[in-house]
Amino acid sequence: SFKINRKIAILGVLYGEKCKAAFDSVSRSVQTLQGLRRVLTNYLEKKRCEGNITLTGSLVPPRPSNNCYGCASTFVGQCLEWLQVLAKMPRCRQQLVAAGILSELFENNIHQGNKSARIQARTVLCAFTEGDATAVVELNNLIKQKVMYCLEHHRSVDIAACVREELQLLSETCALVDEFWEGRLRVVFQLLFSSIQVGARHPAIAEHIILPCLRIISQACTPPKSDASSGEPCNPSALQPESKPEEATKNSVGLQKTNNTSVSKVQPGLTEKDTERDSRGQDVPLVNYVEWKNGATYVDFVRRQYTVSQSTKPIVHKFRRDPRRADYLALKYMLRWKRRACKISVTNELAAFEESSWVCELVLSACSQAIRLEMCGLIGVLCSQSPVRRSKFLNLFMTLLPATRAAGESAAEYFELLYKMIEPEDARLYLTVRGFLHTLCGLISEEVGRIEAQEHSFHIDISQGYILHKFIELLGKFLQVSNIRARFMKEGLLAQVLEALLVIRSLVVQKTKLIGDCGRLLRELLDSLLEENYENKHHFIRACIAGLQTHAKHKKDRTFMFILEQLCNIICPTKPEAVYLMVLNKAHTQEEFIRGSMTKNPYSSLEVGPLMRDVKNKICHQLDLLGLLEDDYGMELLVAGNIISLDLSVAQVYEHVWKKAQSQASGSAASTGSGRDYPPMTITYRLQGLDGEATEPMIKELEDDHEESQDPEVEFAIAGVMKECGGLQLVLNIVQTLTDNEIKSNHEEVALLLKLLMYCCKIRENRQALLRLGALGVLLEKARRAFSTDATEPAEGLLLIVESLVTEANDSDIGVAELSLSASEVIDGAGDQAAHAVLMFLERLFHPSGIRKSGKQQRNNDMVARILPYLTYGEAAAMEVLVEHFFPYLHDWGGFDQLMKKHWENAKDEVLSQRAAEHQLALENFVKVTESIKNNSHGENLKGLVIERGILTVAIQYLKDIFSVFERVGDYKATIEWAHGLELPSVPIILSMLRGLCRGHALSQDCLDQKGLLPLLHALEGVSGENEIGTKAENLLDTLVDKDGLGEGFLREKILTLRHATRDEMRRRALQKREELLQGLGMRREFTSDGGERIVISKPSIEGLEEVEEEEAGLACMVCREGYSLRPTDMLGTYCYSKRVNLGIGTTSHSRPEWVYTTVSHFNVIHFQCHQEAKRADASLKNPKKEWEGATLRNNETLCNNLFPLRGPSVPLAQYARCVDQYWDSLNALGRADGSRLRLLTYDIVLMLARFATGASFSADSKGGGKESNSRLLPFMLQMACHLFDQGGASLRHTQVKALGSYLASPSSPESKSLPSTSQRLGAVDETVQFMMVQSLLLESLDDWHQHRRIFLQRGIYNAYMQYKHGRTTLTNSPLPPTAAPRTPMEVSNVTAGDVRPLEEGSGEIKTCEMNREQMFTVVQPTLVYTGLVDQLQQYLKREGAKVRDADIKKELSSGENPREDGTLGHVGLEEAWEVTMKERLKDVRAMLGFSKELLEWLDDMQGVADLQEAFDVMGALGDVFSGCIASCEEFVWDAICTGTRRQ
Repeated sequence: SFKINRKIAILGVLYGEKCKAAFDSVSRSVQTLQGLRRVLTNYLEKKRCEGNITLTGSLVPPRPSNNCYGCASTFVGQCLEWLQVLAKMPRCRQQLVAAGILSELFENNIHQGNKSARIQARTVLCAFTEGDATAVVELNNLIKQKVMYCLEHHRSVDIAACVREELQLLSETCALVDEFWEGRLRVVFQLLFSSIQVGARHPAIAEHIILPCLRIISQACTPPKSDASSGEPCNPSALQPESKPEEATKNSVGLQKTNNTSVSKVQPGLTEKDTERDSRGQDVPLVNYVEWKNGATYVDFVRRQYTVSQSTKPIVHKFRRDPRRADYLALKYMLRWKRRACKISVTNELAAFEESSWVCELVLSACSQAIRLEMCGLIGVLCSQSPVRRSKFLNLFMTLLPATRAAGESAAEYFELLYKMIEPEDARLYLTVRGFLHTLCGLISEEVGRIEAQEHSFHIDISQGYILHKFIELLGKFLQVSNIRARFMKEGLLAQVLEALLVIRSLVVQKTKLIGDCGRLLRELLDSLLEENYENKHHFIRACIAGLQTHAKHKKDRTFMFILEQLCNIICPTKPEAVYLMVLNKAHTQEEFIRGSMTKNPYSSLEVGPLMRDVKNKICHQLDLLGLLEDDYGMELLVAGNIISLDLSVAQVYEHVWKKAQSQASGSAASTGSGRDYPPMTITYRLQGLDGEATEPMIKELEDDHEESQDPEVEFAIAGVMKECGGLQLVLNIVQTLTDNEIKSNHEEVALLLKLLMYCCKIRENRQALLRLGALGVLLEKARRAFSTDATEPAEGLLLIVESLVTEANDSDIGVAELSLSASEVIDGAGDQAAHAVLMFLERLFHPSGIRKSGKQQRNNDMVARILPYLTYGEAAAMEVLVEHFFPYLHDWGGFDQLMKKHWENAKDEVLSQRAAEHQLALENFVKVTESIKNNSHGENLKGLVIERGILTVAIQYLKDIFSVFERVGDYKATIEWAHGLELPSVPIILSMLRGLCRGHALSQDCLDQKGLLPLLHALEGVSGENEIGTKAENLLDTLVDKDGLGEGFLREKILTLRHATRDEMRRRALQKREELLQGLGMRREFTSDGGERIVISKPSIEGLEEVEEEEAGLACMVCREGYSLRPTDMLGTYCYSKRVNLGIGTTSHSRPEWVYTTVSHFNVIHFQCHQEAKRADASLKNPKKEWEGATLRNNETLCNNLFPLRGPSVPLAQYARCVDQYWDSLNALGRADGSRLRLLTYDIVLMLARFATGASFSADSKGGGKESNSRLLPFMLQMACHLFDQGGASLRHTQVKALGSYLASPSSPESKSLPSTSQRLGAVDETVQFMMVQSLLLESLDDWHQHRRIFLQRGIYNAYMQYKHGRTTLTNSPLPPTAAPRTPMEVSNVTAGDVRPLEEGSGEIKTCEMNREQMFTVVQPTLVYTGLVDQLQQYLKREGAKVRDADIKKELSSGENPREDGTLGHVGLEEAWEVTMKERLKDVRAMLGFSKELLEWLDDMQGVADLQEAFDVMGALGDVFSGCIASCEEFVWDAICTGTRRQ
């Protein structure tokens, strides 16, 4: 493309915008200048030639002609402005109008010139006609003539070009405010009706004539928005422009009112109420469009209304005659004459208007949407001004509703306006009363019929169904009102709507989106009606039956199937399957073993499946764990901390496990309603075995969510409507018309039909009605036909219905004669009818196809056999036929066994195989018949007939014959005859038959008893095998015993006697066999003194038993499962949790805190090597774990931060020392602690014993482990202490022995020493009672401990008392958790001199009344328990040791060391005997683990004592207590307290 230079473009813009304006300005200036020059020249010439007029005139040159369009246009514009000014002058206006200015302007100026000139011309015309009657009439005639001419010649002229300006001029003149508005509006109405008559469907006429006229009328009818004229008098010249045409339009629609805005505001009493009252009372037409069109003015109507209103007012005091009375009477009688003469009334005029076609033409105009919008807007404006007028328009719209069918989409605006008009509920009620529902439902049916008629044509319209859709929407709006819904159902309109839905569903060719939406709307509408109340369901069933009767001839039609589905859903609605949401999370401990995750949480149970196994398979599919799909043990699913069995359903787990756990967690199990929303169920999945053995409980069974079974009479009560409306007869007729091909094809409609009939048979009244209708004969015949065509599923459905009917027939009083078999068969006698039915079903049972039957055929045969006893109806002939049919097979059981034996020997013989199968089928069918016989009079008769024919006697005798060895031989079970009898195929069949005959029949049971069969049956019930002889015999005896409590057995006592005797005999034999087995093992039974018995070994008889080695219990590695028996030199350790704690025992407030360690354990044992390998494995994971994070998982989720070494007997000392150093290195990482390793370990043991003594928690910090596991750790802590003590050498031993001796020999307690300075190290803390007790384990023999135990007890009791005396219930920095007992041994030991105040003067000794016995026991019990624990350790470690060996004593004396005053040595060069014993004990792992059990048993005894004497007795310290003239335990305690006090 050519690119214009930028400067040229700018120049063009400048020229177009600025140069034009400059040129116009210059042109005007030049013209003005030339004019001035011309005037000036003329003036100068005039002065120069003054007096010579003729010469002057001749000297003036003529004016040149001007052909400039701009000048002419400007001249015209200026003339129009001049005329506009002159139009305001009455005289000038009259002269100009008389001179024909209106015609000139109308013919030329409104069509020519530019737009502004045309607008100016119309303005001038409006100015000339305003207030001038002559001008108004002339201009109206000009406009009317021009438009009418165009209408007459609309085929040859351009309507748009010819009338555009005229109608615009008419619109502007109608907007003028003067008294001639009615004349202009008459022209508008004349043009409107003329154009409608000429060409309402002509696009040009509609667009350019009708539409402008409608807009003028609509504007005139619109109420004014301002109240400027509210105070002006009632005269035509003062009316608002909006009010003037409004009344004329109202007149045009024949409404009997005047609603002028000004008049309404001046005289509110002359509005609708008065007008309606007058019109109702006198029937005087005050407003008439015909009169107005012929010249009557609005003022005349107002005057008439006023006159009538004045005449209707009651006059109480009439003083003079009203001069207007005569006018009123004249008007009154004239109008009456006119009404009678013309036979026209207001009502008739309105009816004529409603029936006129022009409203329909415009509202439903197909050629112009603008006309439709304008017309609907006009009606909407008129409706909004009066409820009465709205009701009239509602009637009008109701009459126009049928015309919308042909309008199609052109009726959109009509329906939109109608929807707005019926939004108020009273509008819908008004139309309903006037029969709108019938009209609408009829139109829906007609429209559906029209669409259905086009189904066989190839005409396809994408807008097909538009009007139908609108009709259905309209019906839905009406049915939103409850009263209208009730009337809809009462008037039986539901059948029409249902039929419309059925037709819509059957459409194929004419199926469009709108048609589909229509079907959806109708379905939703019907569903809402069904859900409203129970009565609506009755109406719906009746409507369905009516529709079914219409479509019954077309059974394969989709409509027929739909009706059946609806009926089935109403009678037995399907319950929606519950949806459960699940969040599937991976176990956090298996992040590295299971790749990927379930990313689409939450999952729906509908998507996953109903079972937890489906959940597992879903996880395996999504995570590519395909190898676990068929493995039910490879993956575990956990819900709320429980392992869930994969056989459980998701619903069961959600309802019984998840919801229960959520309710308990929220604490609102009692207050939670059934409607509470629970979060999605969280399911954790993990691979089994990766985290060790599972510790969570497993849920294998849950209660099924069985809903309470409802009485069928209540559940299916609505099916009774089928009887009331003739539905049963109709359904039965449809079943009767089913052909063999329809039955055999087993289409869906056949299944639905039988399903519906089955639902109807659920209630008694329907069953009886069907029986009286002869349904049994029809159904039996159809069942026979179904059997003949091998239609198994329809036959099964028919048999179910037949079973319910024959059961009802046997229970009711309906005779067999009433149950005709079919309409075509006539059989005389009720017995013959029943016999015929029995024979028909017997033929089915013995049909050759029944020999090789499938699963469905087997079910049908079972059902036939179950029905056969009911078909006899107690008739002797029928029962005789039934028994006679089976009799040939029941009298020769031996022949049956021989036949079966030959068949087994010659399996390829087809004839023999056919006979054997036929015989066996007959016997099995008879067994099913006997099991189906009901316990009533008919059943009694049938069983009596069986006994009468000898069938029962033959079977009993045959059993006795084949098992005759039972009565002859004692050990009959070992004989060949007994085994042969158990192999016979007839035995299980006979037992089943006997059970069926004996159930509830006393005569049959007496026959069994009299024939002596009960002992044989009792012997057979203990037989096990594939032929189920034992089970069948047991079931038979249970029936005779009446195990289920149904009153069916009468031989309870006899059978229980047999069973008890057998049970006693079996018990005796079992005991005898047990004795033989014990003797064979070298054992025997021995009775104890309390009446029990135990097994003792008399002599060992199992060789090599003593050589079997077992791993130490509880001391096997948790990873490799091996211990010191299999790996004696590999070091074992136990995971433990150590914590640095502050003893809080400083002597002053300025003392430095004393830090030690306290250790607890869950005692999970592991090799040090295995721990290191696991550590490396944790570090190499994708998400590496720290050492103790992985160890915590292996430690059963118990926190741990160290590995305590456990030395075995064969572990090298150097290896143990390395492990001990590793343990202390880990402790040092926790923080600095004061003292040597031995001292810290001693305090660790002290704190461990304190937990046992006070009952404090072991798992408060570690979240796991208890006193059982820590009691196992305690001996190994002493093992390490002994090792550390030996590492210290002779100097350490000498120092510790000397300190212990000084402590025991000191006259005063160490707590009485002077307080050390703050800069001095706290050494007194090493001399507490508890610390010294633990030290004594390493330093004293057992005899020395016994000698000094009294001293330890006294000092411990005194410290406990001082702790109680000063109210120190807890220490601020106690290493024990707050759950510990208030006075711990540590607290007792922490009483120092600073804590003990001297006794007040004069107090003397402490009085015993300060504490009672219970308080005293409570104060000293922890100390006694602590001392007892140390005593137990002393007993275990040193029980067999001697005090001092002679060689040791000599060496001690020769070294110059003197014995201490208490008899012990200050230093021992060689190990003493008790030390050797203690070290040996500390190497015996099995013994140390066994000691933990003994220690816990003693601790339970000690913690269960009730007083001091019992406590000292359990401790074994009563000798220490009562030595030294002590008379009671309480006296010993007070003596210890007083002694300690005096030492202060």
